[in-house]
Amino acid sequence: MNESNSLTRTLSRRLKGPMVGVAAAAIVIASGSTLAQDVSTEKMPELITTELADEPDFAKVPPPDARRMYVVDPAAFEVLTKIMPIDGNTGAYLGTIDTGLLPVPMPSPKDGTLYIADTRYALFSRWNRDDFIAIYDPVQLAPKEEKVIDIPNTRSGAMSHIGGSSVSNDGRYAFSYQFAPANAVVIVDLEQQKHLGTIEVAGCWYAYPAGERRFASRCRNGTIVVVTFDEAGKEVSRVESKQIHDPVEDPTNNNAAYDQLTGQMYLVSYTGKAFHVDLSGAEPKIGESFSLTTDEERKDRWLPGGWQPADFHTQSGQLFVLMDRRAKWTAISESRHIWVFDTKTKKRVQSIDLAHEAACVAVDRADKPYVYALSSHGRSLDIYDVESGRLLFSQDELGREPRLLVKNYSGAN
Repeated sequence: MNESNSLTRTLSRRLKGPMVGVAAAAIVIASGSTLAQDVSTEKMPELITTELADEPDFAKVPPPDARRMYVVDPAAFEVLTKIMPIDGNTGAYLGTIDTGLLPVPMPSPKDGTLYIADTRYALFSRWNRDDFIAIYDPVQLAPKEEKVIDIPNTRSGAMSHIGGSSVSNDGRYAFSYQFAPANAVVIVDLEQQKHLGTIEVAGCWYAYPAGERRFASRCRNGTIVVVTFDEAGKEVSRVESKQIHDPVEDPTNNNAAYDQLTGQMYLVSYTGKAFHVDLSGAEPKIGESFSLTTDEERKDRWLPGGWQPADFHTQSGQLFVLMDRRAKWTAISESRHIWVFDTKTKKRVQSIDLAHEAACVAVDRADKPYVYALSSHGRSLDIYDVESGRLLFSQDELGREPRLLVKNYSGAN
């Protein structure tokens, strides 16, 4: 055996730090076999000859609180993707969770356990498909169990949206929306870790938790249907609201601004209106809608826009909307401003000029909230103080094309 190769292998087994290992190996290779014959490990510095620990020591991240945010990177329909937890208190990038096709993270409001609705294929991007719900520890950022919860291979193949999959407020049930073979919601018992059944919601999409054993789904005719089910996952009753908005004259963005703990939802239309729906009871209640712009602003072409263009903060009653001056048919392009509205007075109370254009906006559930602006094209996340509008933290190089912000509900008010 070549003595240089022998020493390199010895070092690679004994070195603890990866950077030290690279440096040591480089010294051996660059110096040649003559140096290798003259140097023994006994003369090496202490750091180099430190033995490997018996068990690797993985760093833990802070427990999820009201400022934990999850950045979802579906990477434009790639089959290998990632979810990136962010600590809003410090702006820190906490780690990476490897996922499959169009993943949807579902933090449990009960204890912060992270459930991820996911899809994998046997041969990379083809062959046998497997849809499932994985269970992750939000502190270790690792699977809690080796097993996953199997669900029907019918998860919606649309780009990730709020409501595509979700967990009930009590942490007992998960909901996964399917588009085909019929519009339906898959019901999963998380305590028993099994699929209970599938409830059809013809002409409707997504599943928003709406109380004990209830979910709401938005419908193509501009209404919302609320379905109640029993412990076996069987439908007990359903009620459909009156028309909330005209889906032809005033269509709304797919991503609703929804606080599931209070059941308050705002639908933002492409023409610049906000429609309020209260889903906290057994029947949806339609509130008063209002315009996001004045006549003068509409003439100046100010309109909402982005993939996830709005979010709602219940404690303050404020609605946060991505806004910009835009041409027709640019409703999902990124925006350069966030407008903040008092939903009681229906007036704008704050305007935040963004450091980077953003496709997604979310607000955490702290009493004094921060607002998060995510750029898909720029792969960046900026965090702002709401009261001052000041930029607090920035993260860049977030995946390939991040497309969704999912807030944590556990530890929130």
